[in-house]
Amino acid sequence: MMASSTALASVNLPLHHWAYEAIERLVALGVIDRAMIIPKPYSRKQAAIYVARAIERIRTDEAPAEGQQAIAEPLLERLLQFLQPELGEQLGVTSNEQRDRMRGAVRSEAGEAIRFGGRLQVEGDAFSVGHGTVRLRENDMGRYYANGEQVRTDFRGWIELTDALALSIDPQYISNAHALGIGATENNHNAYLQEFNAKLTLFNIALQVGRSSLWWGPGYNGTLLMSDHHFPLDMLQLGSEEPFRLPWVFRPLGEWKIQSFLTKLERDRDFPRAQVFGLRISYLPVDWIEIGLTRLTQFDGRGHDGKDQYFPAILVNSYLNNTNKGGPFETNEQAMADFRVRVPSIPYLVPFPAGMQVYGEYGLEDPPVGIGIVFGVYIPQVLKSSTTDFRIEYADTDIRRRFQGNSAQWYNNGVRTSGMRYRGFPLGHWMGTDAIDLFTRTTSFLTDDIQLGANVDFYERDRGKPVHEKGHEAGLDLTWWLSNQIQITAGYTFQRIHNPGQITSMTPFIETFAGGVTSNNHFLWTNLTVEF
Repeated sequence: MMASSTALASVNLPLHHWAYEAIERLVALGVIDRAMIIPKPYSRKQAAIYVARAIERIRTDEAPAEGQQAIAEPLLERLLQFLQPELGEQLGVTSNEQRDRMRGAVRSEAGEAIRFGGRLQVEGDAFSVGHGTVRLRENDMGRYYANGEQVRTDFRGWIELTDALALSIDPQYISNAHALGIGATENNHNAYLQEFNAKLTLFNIALQVGRSSLWWGPGYNGTLLMSDHHFPLDMLQLGSEEPFRLPWVFRPLGEWKIQSFLTKLERDRDFPRAQVFGLRISYLPVDWIEIGLTRLTQFDGRGHDGKDQYFPAILVNSYLNNTNKGGPFETNEQAMADFRVRVPSIPYLVPFPAGMQVYGEYGLEDPPVGIGIVFGVYIPQVLKSSTTDFRIEYADTDIRRRFQGNSAQWYNNGVRTSGMRYRGFPLGHWMGTDAIDLFTRTTSFLTDDIQLGANVDFYERDRGKPVHEKGHEAGLDLTWWLSNQIQITAGYTFQRIHNPGQITSMTPFIETFAGGVTSNNHFLWTNLTVEF
C-alpha cells in the first residue's frame, strides 16, 4: 500500500457523477490503457491521472484511431475542463513506467495549501405512483418515488487542506419527507446530511471517517455486495488511496488496491447496532482485465448471545473457520468475485470498431448456501465514427431456489432476521432476494454538448413467494451541458408493476406484495447541476 509514496489527499468524486461514465467509456474505447475503475468512489486526482495518461497516449499516437475520436475528443475536453486544477501543466508521460511521475505532476498548478470546490443540485419532480403511495427508487441512497410534486436540493462542498487532509459535506433538503420512507421505514425529516467525510492520506494509506456510500462491483444497474441503493453508512474506512505495485521482483505483476470499512447499522433491527466489516482486494494484472474479491461480515449487536463477538478477533475466526453453524462466533457473511475484460474488435465475431467490455460478478450468501450473479456487456461505440453506445446487463439472486429449492437466501439470514440490510434496503442489489433483472441502456450524443439516453428494464422480485412482484420499465433522459460548470437533465420513466411490494416489518424483515394489483407509475424529473 505504501509503494506509491507520492499519493496526496484528494476528495472523492460522488457516485453517479458523469465523470465515472466518461472515464469508463474511454477505457472501453482503449483510449485510457491502465485504469482501475470497478471500485468507486475514487478521487478527483485519480481521475486526473487517468485523463492525463489518455492525453499522452494521443500525443504519442499510442491511442487507437479507428473512428473513436468522434466520442473520445468531446469526452476528454469536458474532463480536461472539469479536472483542470488537478491536471496542471505537466502531462509528460510516455510509458507505463513513468506513471509515478505523473502522480506528482497532476498537482503542479494546485499545490497551494488550501483547495476547495462545490456542487449545487436542484431537482424538481412530478411523480404519479399508482394507488397514491411510494415506490422504491433504485440506487438513490435510500430514497423513494413519492406520489406528487417535490423539490430536492443539495449542496456538496469540499476542501483540501495541504496534501494530507480532504473534507466533504453534502446537506440535502427534500420537500416531501415520504421520499425517505413510509410505513415500516417511516421518516419525518425533510433535511439531513447525505454525506460528511474526512480523509487523511499519508504514504498512499487513506483513513476516512464519516458518512458515505460505496459501489464495489462492475454492475451498472446494481451490484451484489455494496451499492448506494441504501441510505449512506456511517463508516470508518482504511485502504490504499491509489493503485500500487508490489516491490522488488513482484513489481511486473501489475497494480493492486486494498479497501476496507467498518460500520454500525441502525437501532431498529433484530440486534440493534450490529456491525459490518467489508474488505475488497482489486487487481489489474494487464491493461485489458481487472479482477476483484470482496467479503462482507455482519456480527455483534445488542442482544446477541455471543460474548466473543468483538472486532477484530471475530473476523480472524470468521475468515479461518466455518461460522454458519451458530454459537458465539456466528456471523452473517457474503462474498463475491468480479471481473472486467476488454475484448478487441474481431471481424464477424466482435464487429464493433472499439470492441466491447464484458463484466460480471459471482456472489455467495452465507457461503456456500446462496448464489448470485451479475453479467453484462458494454459496447462503447456501436458503429464507426458514431457516438452511440449500448449496454445489456442481467442479474440473478434466484439460482439456488430454481435448482435446489432453497428460497430467500440473498440478503436474508435465519439468525439475523433483519438480514444484510440498512433501514430495510439491501446493502447490495436493489432487486433483493430470489430476483432476476434484465436491463438495457443506450446513449448517443446529438451534439458535443447534448446527450440522449434510453433504458428498458424487466424484473421479478421475491420469486420464491406465490405472489411476487413483476415489473416493466422504460425511460428517456436528455442531458445538456450549458457550459463546463452547468448541466441540465430532464427525464421520464414509465413503470408497470404487478403485485407491488411494500416493506411491512423490519424485525424480522418482511415485504408484503399486493396480489392482483397493477400499478402504473409515471415519473417526470428535471435536474440542474452547477459545479465550481
